[in-house]
Amino acid sequence: MMDNLQLEVIRRRKQLEFIKMVEDDDNSPETKSRTDAGTRVHSSCVRINQGKSKENDKIGTRAGETIDTPVDTILKLEDTEHPELKVGYQKNGRKYSVRTNRKRFFYPLEWKLFLKNLDNKNQARCFDILINTGARYNECKHIKKEDIDFERSTLTIKVAKIKAKKGQKFSDPRTFKLSSQFLERLKGYTKDLNDNDTIPFLTNSALNLALKRITKKIGFKDPFMFAVHNLRKTNGNWLKACGISGDDIVDRLGHDHETFRKSYSSATVFDKDDRVGIHEILGDIVDYYLEFKRGMMEGFTNGN
Repeated sequence: MMDNLQLEVIRRRKQLEFIKMVEDDDNSPETKSRTDAGTRVHSSCVRINQGKSKENDKIGTRAGETIDTPVDTILKLEDTEHPELKVGYQKNGRKYSVRTNRKRFFYPLEWKLFLKNLDNKNQARCFDILINTGARYNECKHIKKEDIDFERSTLTIKVAKIKAKKGQKFSDPRTFKLSSQFLERLKGYTKDLNDNDTIPFLTNSALNLALKRITKKIGFKDPFMFAVHNLRKTNGNWLKACGISGDDIVDRLGHDHETFRKSYSSATVFDKDDRVGIHEILGDIVDYYLEFKRGMMEGFTNGN
């Protein structure tokens, strides 16, 4: 079983925005010293060159492969003043960070304060879609106008994550309900698009930079803990806090139950004011789920 830090390393080596291969820097003194020390960071994977046999170097490009060598040895990660943050260096000497805990989420008041400090409408549109769908970044950036059913108030995520380590070979599209408030905003986002056009979306790097910069600007004590994926955690935690069943949340987010159980906090961390704030942000989607559940229970009680 891999720990959080090892999983984070696998995630980071698959993101070209964070770890970039710099070909023209191969002959620099710093690169040579790092290569000699056994540190090689590439855009698609993390490789080890420490004179070990290939059988012992079980680092590849597929998620879920085993890491036999300690992570700190592979990436030469260094501790920081924050226990949940480590730093490493790319081939060109540029520093990057690795979070060992990705469970941080926004509280409603934090989110409202964050929104007030956004720079432009492009950021607002992207963060609005991320927080209201709970979808992954790659899923959001592939949403097309035709994926939105404005009559049924639903969204279909067609470009979904393929869970290769669980034997999945093809993506599994999912369809879920949207709040009436968010649906109205989607009409504005898509009014000038053709059915096959995707909704304009900023890059993952741009959104991550905005998250960290703005949370730091408004005084968050842990801005380094925020990235785009935290909005997915936030959406799931908020729905859980409002009494939405785990089954409904799992179906909506495209999780399995075990991942949901491990990755989301107890609903008791939110108080009454938090739940009111969540309703204000997510709109009537919370009421929809609760009313639907009550209707099912009443139908069951009445024998229908």
